[in-house]
Amino acid sequence: MAGRLSFTVGFLIVASVGLLHGACAASTYTVGDDLGWTVPKNSSYYEEWASQKTFQIGDSIVFNSTTGNHTATEVDTREEYDNCTKMGIIVKVGAGVQKTFDRNATLYYLCSEGTHCEQGQKMIVKVGDLFAVIKLSLQWKIHTPNRAVGDSLD
Repeated sequence: MAGRLSFTVGFLIVASVGLLHGACAASTYTVGDDLGWTVPKNSSYYEEWASQKTFQIGDSIVFNSTTGNHTATEVDTREEYDNCTKMGIIVKVGAGVQKTFDRNATLYYLCSEGTHCEQGQKMIVKVGDLFAVIKLSLQWKIHTPNRAVGDSLD
């Protein structure tokens, strides 16, 4: 009986998370808020900005730049991000360039103009709550007794 109850509770939690995610309206975030997308005074500004947000599939970020020349370059790896590699999808930023997230992922953005990236015009965006799903999965496996296919849930 306890096994069936655990299974039911686990199923309801997973189903509820899925329903709540679908019921929530997508959000649009302006990168850097009022500062926009520019060379920041604090080199960790955009990393801190992005880490304080919870991005989900369907959400969008908008790169706005009103001063200077800037790009929104998406690079593929953490190494390219750390090294400010200026290769990837390069988009010139002006009044607003929007990127809508269509999958759970860790995404790396930087400005490929001059030394802007080296000065901190870069950020890591984590889309989706992969870690919560993994954690829930691990908890479920820990608290669920091993069963063979066809075993009773009693």
